[in-house]
Amino acid sequence: MSSPSVRKISETILDFGEPLLSQLDAVLPLAVVQSTFKVVITVWNAHGMATPRWAQPQFLADLNERMCDPEMPPEMVQAFRTLSQRRLEQFANDGRAVGEWSLVMEADQWRLRCDARAPNDR
Repeated sequence: MSSPSVRKISETILDFGEPLLSQLDAVLPLAVVQSTFKVVITVWNAHGMATPRWAQPQFLADLNERMCDPEMPPEMVQAFRTLSQRRLEQFANDGRAVGEWSLVMEADQWRLRCDARAPNDR
């Protein structure tokens, strides 16, 4: 596997989000696919922002707090836990965040296009 700084952020996000993204297929409406990617990218960015490189832990703290809300759907809480554990175990050294992103349909599958952000990009 290539290092985080060399590997495209889109490839990293697809790998990171695999537990949720593997449940998607081309027949799902764009809104469903986008909302799943939004969850994946939100968790990714919240963990990235909490690193010393970004020094903005409030995003992850806020997300953690929202997951404790009794109104939060259990499947969302489980997705958050799964992705958070995956981020810490497999992607902890990747300090990039996802900036602009979009999905396009190519060859009957969704393709993620996104750009990486680093603290000095702000």
